[in-house]
Amino acid sequence: MTRLPSLAVALGLTLLAAAACSSSEDDPAGAGEDAPLPADAPTFKKDVEPLLQAKCQSCHREGGAAPFSLVTYEQAKQSGPSARVKVETRTMPPWGAFDSEACKMQHAFKDDLRLTDAQIAMFARWVDLGMPLGDASIQNPTPAFPSSSLETKTATLQMAAPFEVQGNAPDDIRCFPIDPGFTEDTWVSGVNVVPGNAKVVHHAIVFIDPKNESSAKVGADGSYECFGGVGLSETQLLMAWAPGARPIRYEDAAIKVKAGSKLVMQVHYHPGSESQKDQTGFELEVRKDKPANVAQLLLLGNAQSDTGLIKLLPGPNDRGAGPEFRIPANAKDHTETMELVLPQTLGGFPLPEMSIATVGAHMHWAGVDMKMEIERRAGMAPEKECLLGTPKYDFNWQRGYVIDAPLPSLPTFGPGDKLRITCTYDNTTGNPHVRRALAETRQSAPVDITLGESTLDEMCLGVLAVVRPATIQD
Repeated sequence: MTRLPSLAVALGLTLLAAAACSSSEDDPAGAGEDAPLPADAPTFKKDVEPLLQAKCQSCHREGGAAPFSLVTYEQAKQSGPSARVKVETRTMPPWGAFDSEACKMQHAFKDDLRLTDAQIAMFARWVDLGMPLGDASIQNPTPAFPSSSLETKTATLQMAAPFEVQGNAPDDIRCFPIDPGFTEDTWVSGVNVVPGNAKVVHHAIVFIDPKNESSAKVGADGSYECFGGVGLSETQLLMAWAPGARPIRYEDAAIKVKAGSKLVMQVHYHPGSESQKDQTGFELEVRKDKPANVAQLLLLGNAQSDTGLIKLLPGPNDRGAGPEFRIPANAKDHTETMELVLPQTLGGFPLPEMSIATVGAHMHWAGVDMKMEIERRAGMAPEKECLLGTPKYDFNWQRGYVIDAPLPSLPTFGPGDKLRITCTYDNTTGNPHVRRALAETRQSAPVDITLGESTLDEMCLGVLAVVRPATIQD
């Protein structure tokens, strides 16, 4: 069974002291009377505030995910110099998908946080000019920010009781069967995971258990150990959560959950020095009627050999006759590549043409870029397409990228099409994420990395949310 992702708690920006600011309270424009601003000078009210509202304040506000706000002029001025470094290096806003020479994406994404070169230059010039306020009478409208909750939820489910995560212990992966109470076939059109304790929850994955096999595995604490898989003979992925992920809602599409099914929530815990309690849950939007389209969430990759449906291709540092997934210690720009040719049938049923609604990448600490490409069968256009490139991949900010197009215009994936996933890794101490992982495991130097779920293991998983027309069989 495909291994599942391990994730980490997201990191915020470092807030510089007020002394680092270049202007004084008496001179908020940062320029004295003898040094008037140029006529085209960017100001907070005219230029910077609208940019912060559009790209930053969904997190950097009271109650947001970031550790400090960027709502008022005083807050933006205090953080301006440090924020400039972050935006110029494209560390912030947290968005990994960018065009490169290796991958020119042919579609736009919803809620795109990328800054243009012109926006970055404007922000840097504003800082250089002393971060002027500008015309204080300008009143930019307060934006409406997306909720971290599924606003259309019809049900909220969680563990029956808090789970004790022991301190100073190895990573633990637990499965929690939860009864949604579905007495008839039910369609799930919206999903969202609500982590109970962000200090210890690395990721959460929810599976459908149509045969109720998980109930026999549960221990006294309401869970069972499930490292590497949920241990069910039949299952389907319902949702996956990582820090920074937003609620998902399908438009006129849903995932079917059969009557009597259990939902199994797999939680990866990364303990700290002290014991912690966690009670993670998830939100659902359900509908009784059959939608026009069926949605499905796919995790593709993590191949270990050149056999099977998903094949590992030969790599630059393989040893022996066959390909191997191994990232050598101190290797920079190491790649692992995998291919899937979608078969004509699966499980005895013909595979239909699918529309790709969302794409995503999942690697661990050493991952620095993932490229996901499609080579379509003869007669399908475009013949070749790069679905996703993440040259600014950040382990702490994993997200799904929702393609901004109506259903008829979404990219497609059908029988005979080839999906190729190329993951790039930096397993050196020049990678700050590797340095952190080594510190957590009390190691002084990089080691060879293989596939797995622990802190110093790696993955190469492409994430696809696909939609297809519903049939009589559904």
